[in-house]
Amino acid sequence: MIGFAAEFHKLIEPIDEGALDDWGYAFRPIRGQTEKLSNHSSGSAIDLNAPKHPLNVIGTFPPEKVPMIKALAKKYGLRWGGDYLHRKDEMHFEIDLTPERASALIIKLGLKHEI
Repeated sequence: MIGFAAEFHKLIEPIDEGALDDWGYAFRPIRGQTEKLSNHSSGSAIDLNAPKHPLNVIGTFPPEKVPMIKALAKKYGLRWGGDYLHRKDEMHFEIDLTPERASALIIKLGLKHEI
């Protein structure tokens, strides 16, 4: 997520403007549900510049930025909430890979660190 966030900051819009509006880990159910946990509960989701991109609001990013958002999400194996069919969530990005594919992508991107 850090690599994605860094590229998002550089290519889409700044995310470190001093506001506490970038949300990650939060142990909670999916909004509107009581049984199924949100991907935020596992730390596998992030919301960037949340107040600028509210839940259920469409078109919060300039149209010319959307292809780059989708390309970055694909590069990092993420699913973008702006592509959701029912409840759009343009602030939201979540890992959309099996553990095996995530491990392979980490190595491919050169993000693996030896301890």
